[in-house]
Amino acid sequence: MHSRFDRFRATPLGQQLEALIDEPGRYLEYAALSRVGVAAVAAISDDIETVFPEVAADTTARQFCGALVADLMRRHGHDVVQARGRVAGPVFSYGAVFSPRPVALPFAGVIDGLARMPDALAGLMARVPAAWRTRRPEGTGFSATEHVCHLRDLDAVFTQRIAAILAAPLPRIDSVDGTAMAAERDYQEQDPDAALASFRRGRAQLCASLRKLDAAALARCGLRDGLHRMTLEQIVRELLDNDRTHCQELEELLAELAPPAARGKGGAA
Repeated sequence: MHSRFDRFRATPLGQQLEALIDEPGRYLEYAALSRVGVAAVAAISDDIETVFPEVAADTTARQFCGALVADLMRRHGHDVVQARGRVAGPVFSYGAVFSPRPVALPFAGVIDGLARMPDALAGLMARVPAAWRTRRPEGTGFSATEHVCHLRDLDAVFTQRIAAILAAPLPRIDSVDGTAMAAERDYQEQDPDAALASFRRGRAQLCASLRKLDAAALARCGLRDGLHRMTLEQIVRELLDNDRTHCQELEELLAELAPPAARGKGGAA
């Protein structure tokens, strides 16, 4: 999950929502809705309305629910096919619609997806008016400028992780607090066009190096936060998931910046 929710996840409400969203059997509900083209978060809408009425007025809590459901669906191999599907009810107005079935993407396809990200990001940024590039969404989240700077800097982090795994057995791989990094590096004051150009160059170099890895290299492991063993392939797939998360969040930000008549009324997932 995006690190912007780490603090909320540690609160009593965050822990209670996570228990609801990730309880056994929920995935079957999310998958069933995905097969009929409905946003997966709709599966918990009634429970949230009934048991967690405070969520309706809490933008961050609603965003957390949408992000946690998305995280679960990605772990099961589903891709987003529609960033903002309508959801009936008073709690969520929109939510991501996922592929009807899990998508088994070969590693070469993962690299291709990573290579397409600079163009996808450029297309999204082109839709953000210059005056709104530093505007943050309601609740918790990055501005468009912060998204670009974060993606640029995270590629450098992943490059270091990959080098560490290739150089030594089971190196420690620490998680990154993206929100703290954005504040420390003052992303809001940086030039998003320059950041995008830097991201494009760095991503091209990263993809070129990934195409040289063989099966033995991809099977090497790092130790995430001193606890979870992850293969190099899993680390790289995580980067693609992160790309998709940021694209989804930028789509949501664009919808929020749109005129009220265009985005509709009510809360957002």
